[in-house]
Amino acid sequence: MEAEIAKIVEDYVDAHTDRVSHLLEELTAETEKITGRSRWSIGKVEGKLLQMLIKISNARRVVEVGTFTGYSALVMAEALPEDGILTTCENSREFAEIALRYFAKSPHGKKIQLKLGPALQSLKAMPDNSQDFVFIDADKPSYGRYFDEALRILRSGGIIFVDNVFWRFKIFKKKITNENARAIAAFNEKVRRETRAEKVMLSVRDGVYLIRKI
Repeated sequence: MEAEIAKIVEDYVDAHTDRVSHLLEELTAETEKITGRSRWSIGKVEGKLLQMLIKISNARRVVEVGTFTGYSALVMAEALPEDGILTTCENSREFAEIALRYFAKSPHGKKIQLKLGPALQSLKAMPDNSQDFVFIDADKPSYGRYFDEALRILRSGGIIFVDNVFWRFKIFKKKITNENARAIAAFNEKVRRETRAEKVMLSVRDGVYLIRKI
């Protein structure tokens, strides 16, 4: 019964949220065809939430940790002003090549700079207090280190948006055995104790943590 209600709520939320662009729908279909992992993309509702946050925060410089095939990067680029810059970090050449093809198809692709290689390396090269918004959605054991770098590179008032903080609801088990779930649970506790930021956890999709640097 609970699973049925959850599906009803999910469908209702989806139906009452604006559509994403046709290009993003095309990318979702190709991602599934090539990788079988379109579920790794953030999806429409979370994507529209990201767009809303970027617009209302007047973000101009955005960093993404974990490009995958480019869905979330394109979602955010669409919300940026013409002079906005989105730096996205991806360690997989295969995924990056798909993303770059779609960036080239989009009128907003010129706002995106893709850094191929370890994300931490790319983050450490960025100046302190230089960014407005950071989206984290990459390898779960590294979330804590990505978060530390995000706080460093963000200006005061900047926002961090973190995906998968429920990790398929496995963090709610009495005994957490899944490695990614353990990493996420530790990360959530780290953020909860962080005094340099305001934070709210939201039950959107697989859980998101919305954090504002003080």
